[in-house]
Amino acid sequence: MNNILIIGCGHMGSALLTAWSSKTNNHFFVVDPAQYKNINKRLNKKIHAFKTLNQVRDFLLFDIIIFAVKPQIAKRVLEKFVSLQFKKSAVFISIIAGKKINFFNQFLPLRNQFIRVMPNMPAIIDQGMSCMVSNRYVSRTNKNKIELLFSKVGLTLWLKKEIEINKVTAISGSGPGYVFLFIDAFEKAALQLGLGKKSTKKLIHQTVSGSVNLLLQEKKSAEELANNIAIKGGTTEAALNKLKKNNDFHNKLKKAVKAAFLRANALGK
Repeated sequence: MNNILIIGCGHMGSALLTAWSSKTNNHFFVVDPAQYKNINKRLNKKIHAFKTLNQVRDFLLFDIIIFAVKPQIAKRVLEKFVSLQFKKSAVFISIIAGKKINFFNQFLPLRNQFIRVMPNMPAIIDQGMSCMVSNRYVSRTNKNKIELLFSKVGLTLWLKKEIEINKVTAISGSGPGYVFLFIDAFEKAALQLGLGKKSTKKLIHQTVSGSVNLLLQEKKSAEELANNIAIKGGTTEAALNKLKKNNDFHNKLKKAVKAAFLRANALGK
């Protein structure tokens, strides 16, 4: 059992807290000026939520400290940690997009154990993808502990270099947004044909879900499966030819992923 402090409880922090509180025996402490009342009302006795950091009495209590605030307020929040004391064995986690480990080193003890994690929104239903990278001071025990914690909400992947975390932010971190936008466009295209909303959602959601599950089970690539369906002179070929014209679909997606990557880099400055 670990005592875990979470700083900030927005969409991602809240998703992780809800899953972890029901799936682990850990005790959780949360600091969030906007959400503390709701957290204390709706969640169980293993969770204690505070409005401000000043209300937390003893930071030596915590085994894991997780930073989950917006990048724009990270510096203001971290400045309050400079004078605090922590367990030597404590591990610090950041799920803040863009902010490098060196940024946190300005405010935390020397030779701190630090891991950056980029989870994603499907963690809400235990289908998330969490990518992790650590500094050289993290013990094997703490690495295993954090891997186990994030495996409760989906799959995990350790990265070798910190620069890779901004790359995965643009892929798995932001990726659900791309998928939802595609599904939204797909639904609107179906509605144009005159299908009802209820039928459209059922058709498209199952089509997307079934296609992903097929891809996971098959040994073929997504490109191969798409080509297999696109029989010469058929309906799928006609549709894919429109999407592939001038490579527009692929180029726009490349630009979108690059924009997310560049934004992650900018948030770290």
